Amino acid sequence: MYQAIEAISKAGIIQPLEPILFDENEHLVILRLSKTYIGASASPTPPADWKRWAGVLKNSPNLNHDPVAMQQAMRHEWD
Repeated sequence: MYQAIEAISKAGIIQPLEPILFDENEHLVILRLSKTYIGASASPTPPADWKRWAGVLKNSPNLNHDPVAMQQAMRHEWD
């Protein structure tokens, strides 16, 4: 059985965020879910500014109708 354990790395040492008991000599497989990879540049790229998208569609001619009617039309478009 697989068990997901969230952990952080401090100075290269993996520390689980919650206490967990392991069996002695238990074999562990660590899957790294981060944006940095071996050979990647040392300086991470800053996250994209999501605020630039705020209000972009407010004047769209396709979204100026009743939202409930639009959702119902999309739901039943294949009927």
